[in-house]
Amino acid sequence: MATERRSVWRVGPESNWTTVLPVTFIIISLLSLLVLPIVVATRTARMRHEITIAAEPARSAANRIQNNLSAEPDKVISFQVTGQQQYRRQYDQLILEERSDDEALGRLAPQLSPDVSRDRERLVAAMQIWHSGVDRSEFLAHQLPAEVFTSRLFEQHPSYEQALLAASELENQIHRAIEDRLTKIRDVERINVVLTIILSLLALTSALLVAGLGRQMRLLAREAMRRRQEAEQIAADAQSARDAAEREERRAAFLAAAVQELASSLDLAHAVTTLAKLFVPNLAEICAIDLHDPDGTLRRVAVAHRDPARAAELSRTIDTIITDVPEALMRVMSEREVKAIGASSPLLRYLTGSDADEPRSLLAVPLVSRGEILGVVTAAAPVGQVFTREDAALAAELARHGSLAIDNARLYLESQQALRAREEVLAIVSHDLRNPLNAITLATSLLQTSGSTSGEDREQLDIIDLSAQRMRRLIEDLLDVTRLEGGKRLPIEPAAVEVEPLLSETYELFKAQAATSGTSLQYEAAENLPPVYADRHRILQVLSNLIGNAMKFTPSGGTIRFGAETQDSEVLFMVSDSGPGIPQEHLGDIFNPYWQAKRAERMGAGLGLPIAKGIVEAHGGRIWVESEPGKGTRFYFTLPVAEANRSVSVPLAEESPAHR
Repeated sequence: MATERRSVWRVGPESNWTTVLPVTFIIISLLSLLVLPIVVATRTARMRHEITIAAEPARSAANRIQNNLSAEPDKVISFQVTGQQQYRRQYDQLILEERSDDEALGRLAPQLSPDVSRDRERLVAAMQIWHSGVDRSEFLAHQLPAEVFTSRLFEQHPSYEQALLAASELENQIHRAIEDRLTKIRDVERINVVLTIILSLLALTSALLVAGLGRQMRLLAREAMRRRQEAEQIAADAQSARDAAEREERRAAFLAAAVQELASSLDLAHAVTTLAKLFVPNLAEICAIDLHDPDGTLRRVAVAHRDPARAAELSRTIDTIITDVPEALMRVMSEREVKAIGASSPLLRYLTGSDADEPRSLLAVPLVSRGEILGVVTAAAPVGQVFTREDAALAAELARHGSLAIDNARLYLESQQALRAREEVLAIVSHDLRNPLNAITLATSLLQTSGSTSGEDREQLDIIDLSAQRMRRLIEDLLDVTRLEGGKRLPIEPAAVEVEPLLSETYELFKAQAATSGTSLQYEAAENLPPVYADRHRILQVLSNLIGNAMKFTPSGGTIRFGAETQDSEVLFMVSDSGPGIPQEHLGDIFNPYWQAKRAERMGAGLGLPIAKGIVEAHGGRIWVESEPGKGTRFYFTLPVAEANRSVSVPLAEESPAHR
């Protein structure tokens, strides 16, 4: 009995270990399988709720800010080109929307991450710099001359790029916050699945522990190894993707800096030299740039080498005409595609002018702009290195921007030459034609004062004198338009000028012409008009141009009215007619030099309105037109009152070479 009892007590603990422990494991596993999905569902629901109420609205707000920022330069340029106030209002609306979205981001960013809040603060700072630059540069205050606007816009462009970059970084950071939460959700769900599988396996293993515990452990170990290998593979793929993204980011940064450097000047020598320095040392060890001359010959214009001594030696080949072009380069220029060429002795000799260089990988890149071949870039890699497909793609992109810079520099040079030629012609017009005109005018005056001249001859002399005066006015108009097209203001000599006598004198100038054409000419001056700070002769020219233009298009029996009234710190002048009016599609063209509607053919040179605009703007005023077909046309312009401008120095325009 004692022995049997001892046997029972010896077996009892083993039985408890093999039965109670598996049952306990099974119970715990089943309870976990019930509780775990509830916990996981609660947590994932909370994180999805965060994405819905915070992350997605924040991403939408950041995207709208970026879109509005992208649209702002369009509104600024549209305002400068057209002068229409709707673009300024649209720009202001974009600012209001950006502020509203920024306030929403201010509320939502703390719920996402500190990085989102930090990037939002950077975006606000960058936008403030850009917007203050727009205000400081007066882009939306009034229309600027094209050169001034272009220069100021170029100065403000880096701040605009910083604002866009900050908006993009903010949106990316919000995306990362969303992805972080989605990743956490996926991780939790993955853990839930894994734990569910594990707990199920534990329950099954516990039930079969006695029979197959060892086998189950081996299966679990094999499963763990497989997952580890998958995780390692995923990590390797992620590292490869990260490396590729970093390479692409460096490439984009390099191209952005290259574009900025190439666009920094319109000088052709600067463009080709900069392009060569961008190839060396960033892509190659040796580089040469050859461009086509107008006669089709190929001329070397720039070289670069990593070794300064070799660079100085190669620079002696600059400006030489290439007579023996390798066939490989001819094929590259005809096919207009980048070619990576192996160790080619003729091409290397063409590049360096020597047979002593070691063989190396070569790259030929055509320069193409507006569908025309400008030339070719030839580059050599360091010894032992080979140009890759990525190098060829980067070289092609760099050559594309370089071609644009070279083409722009050539066009600018041609435009400057055309301007100089035009100014020389106008110098001849203003000098050589005035001398015979003065002789004609003097001879006419002498004949008019002569007592032996008959009445019929006097009429012919009057016609000659009027024609000479008209030719003199045309010469002056051409010179004025030349100044305006050159970006200069017309020369003025401002002083305090009474408005009512100015209107009266204008009326006296045109009343005889109005009576002859059967047109009613009327003027009206408001009471207590203050004097304007202006050049009396120039303002008479403006009124004469506007009234003369109205008389061309007002039929017999029509009415022309002009007058002035006070408006704030300015005097508003108005000239209206009862003519046929101007179609809406032509209102934006009437102030362009030499433009005429079809109905105005042979009725003038098309210079009166642009000159009037230039004179008014030289005084710091504004001029505009309102018209509706069939209801006449109304021209308005403003001039500053004398009291507000006596201490203001109105800039005198520098005379053009043609005028001198």
